[in-house]
Amino acid sequence: MSPEKALILDFAQTDAMKSILPHPAILSSHGANWEGIHVEYHHQPPSESPEHCLQQHSIGMILSSTIGGAKLNGKHYGSEPCHSGQIFIAAAGTDYHPYAVEDHEFIAIALEPTDFDNTVYESTNSNQIEIIPHWQIRDPLIIGIGWALKTELASGGLNGTLYVDALKNALSLHILHRYCAQKTKMRDFEGGFDPHKLQIVINYINDYIQRDLHLTELANLVQMSPYYFGRLFKQSIGVTPHQYVIQCRIEKAKQLLKRQDLSITYISQQVGFHDQSHFSKTFCKIVGLTPKKYRDRL
Repeated sequence: MSPEKALILDFAQTDAMKSILPHPAILSSHGANWEGIHVEYHHQPPSESPEHCLQQHSIGMILSSTIGGAKLNGKHYGSEPCHSGQIFIAAAGTDYHPYAVEDHEFIAIALEPTDFDNTVYESTNSNQIEIIPHWQIRDPLIIGIGWALKTELASGGLNGTLYVDALKNALSLHILHRYCAQKTKMRDFEGGFDPHKLQIVINYINDYIQRDLHLTELANLVQMSPYYFGRLFKQSIGVTPHQYVIQCRIEKAKQLLKRQDLSITYISQQVGFHDQSHFSKTFCKIVGLTPKKYRDRL
């Protein structure tokens, strides 16, 4: 792509794909308060996108079989059937020119390079990483993460940002393991948290249990990277930060349910659930009873 004609596709910009696709996204993570990752769900008619340069590390996940192809850095892939469940992977800076001759449904995932590089460095102590482009491959883990992110968008963010942060980190590490030129060795993290630092984090979680907490926010409390923080937290507590926050929310809800003057809707909001149905399902899954039945037995 010549510098004069370069079209930059920056997923951090709202409606960035309007410049290359006929229709807007059906679902988008813009405005969802996600950090370091952008996700969109599309259903598009036959089209050929103009050649563009990807600003982020990008993953495309095909949801419906179609006929199409692409050029990645000038190398042609296709034209042949693209089947549901196939994906493509390309690094930031890749020149990308896709086309489809039939209706097509897909999920687009973009990882911010700085965020990705920080995760790579913390996990391997190396920043010399090159992502190799892949086209029409199958990867069950990426498919699972993609569907989980789409479901989270469709639900309006019921599981929260800590859940998305965990999915983002898992996706980044998987790409590092499977789709990079260099074979890397993961660093070992042993010993868990210093008890004082762990207590700072626990106190903060309980003080702000009603908020949608970020992994970066918790890691900054003890001046750690999100990846390093997550590994040490699980070693110390036995569960991920997201799972621990859910446990804390349910424990606080059990205490509030002792007060008959508080509605279940109010309690769900006070412990960080903005959807009463999701609160009830989560409570029942952990406690074995719905909030109402639990209160009736007190």
